[in-house]
Amino acid sequence: TNQIDDIVHQAIIDADAYPSPLNYAGFPKSVCSSINEVICHGIPDERPMKKGDLASFDVSCFYGGFHGDNCGSVMIGDDDPSIPFSTATEEQLFITGRRLIQAAQESLDAGIATCRDGSCLTEVGAAIHSVADAYGYSSVEKYRGHGIGRDFHCPPFVKHYRNDDYTILREGMVFTIEPMIVEARQDCVEWASDGWTVVTRDRGRAAQFEHMVLITSDGAEVLTLPTPKDGESGDI
Repeated sequence: TNQIDDIVHQAIIDADAYPSPLNYAGFPKSVCSSINEVICHGIPDERPMKKGDLASFDVSCFYGGFHGDNCGSVMIGDDDPSIPFSTATEEQLFITGRRLIQAAQESLDAGIATCRDGSCLTEVGAAIHSVADAYGYSSVEKYRGHGIGRDFHCPPFVKHYRNDDYTILREGMVFTIEPMIVEARQDCVEWASDGWTVVTRDRGRAAQFEHMVLITSDGAEVLTLPTPKDGESGDI
């Protein structure tokens, strides 16, 4: 994952931007790379990724006076629909990993769908929690989405689970929704060895998707969709 960090770092610099995580509270890299049981804040290193790993990459940058932040998850080696499996165990690893990734994506989509001027922030957490429940998974409670703009992290803070917080969303608000969905229990622990890497206590895998959302007069706009290439729609 160090190679991915190098590539992303250079792409950000080439775009006249700066990688927001680098040196943020001492974080040593430009990307967060979270593999398998790592929920978030994984530090890129020299460990080779292997077929069947579930990898989440959180990329953030500072450009034109504002921060941008998004994340996505993939199965390593899953770029071919007719991928051959060497064992039944390996095939099951991919089946369950794809399902977890799908649940994380759907939970993000469900959270975004609740956003509009006048809605309550609690609706985001409830929608995400419902998707996790439907799949038999859990949504991590310790880490949350956040307001973002000239500051990297600021209010409102977005819980990805059912809660009683009362915050009315208003036109012009910008924040991230970034549910972390895990296979079993949502209990987690931070590695004392680096003070950053967060893992599931039961070693279950995690998947995460994240977007920045702007509340508009008639709903919400996702600010972190990729720029469409020729012939592509740019849909999530």
